[in-house]
Amino acid sequence: MKVVLANNLGFCKGVEKALEEAEKVCSEVEGKRKIYFYGEIVHNALVTDAFKKKGAIMIKSPQEIKEPGIVVIRAHGVSDKERREFIEKGNEIVDCTCPVVLKGQRLVRESDIPVIILGYKGHSEVNSLCGSSDSYVPVISSLSDLDEISPGRYRGVVQTTFSTPLLDEIIEKGREKGIEIELSNTICRASIVRRKCVEKLAESVEAVVVVGAQHSANAKELVQTAKRKGCPSFLVENENSIPTEVFAYNIIGLTAGASTPGSQYLNVKERLESR
Repeated sequence: MKVVLANNLGFCKGVEKALEEAEKVCSEVEGKRKIYFYGEIVHNALVTDAFKKKGAIMIKSPQEIKEPGIVVIRAHGVSDKERREFIEKGNEIVDCTCPVVLKGQRLVRESDIPVIILGYKGHSEVNSLCGSSDSYVPVISSLSDLDEISPGRYRGVVQTTFSTPLLDEIIEKGREKGIEIELSNTICRASIVRRKCVEKLAESVEAVVVVGAQHSANAKELVQTAKRKGCPSFLVENENSIPTEVFAYNIIGLTAGASTPGSQYLNVKERLESR
């Protein structure tokens, strides 16, 4: 089996920055203080497990903290309310929020018109964007969600890993319904570049394998990008989760989500080539 790597794959700059800051905290503290990670710093089980071994305590809410320490904010960010709660409990904050997510949060806070978020409901980044406003902020994940929005003018802030084709459809459908969305397109450049690389890759291979977490929005969008080009595509987490049908192809394109370590996708590459 021949495996062709995408020209751009794996960690993006925002993830690299977040992990560097988190590593620095763990090495400097060395058990002297409690270190809390609010959720997964990035969507990757290997990365999360590595920080657990270094003493990091994973929490899902500020209420879980009984002893003040250092709270590492995940790359997807947190709501303003949660940030205040961490500080009020006497914790030190180490902010590893992606700069593009921070930009989106600022756009929500500073908007002088009602805001809508164009992103996937329930995603941690989307929750942090909604939580950057004191008012209710609706989330548009599909065309049908527009039915809940009254005609008018809105600021549209976009999740960094949202689907570009779906975004275009929502903007057009909204216009037809009298919903004018002044778009602040914060889909990150790394996501756009990786999708373009997958589009090109899909033209020269029989199938595409994307290495990433099943709940990673950017990894799932890479799968959909290949499928829109008419190329079979599979999302796998590691070399042990490759579907049997993948081995029926002779030429495989390989890419990886923005939270996937190099060792993880190279192990998948090695397993594919061994067959």
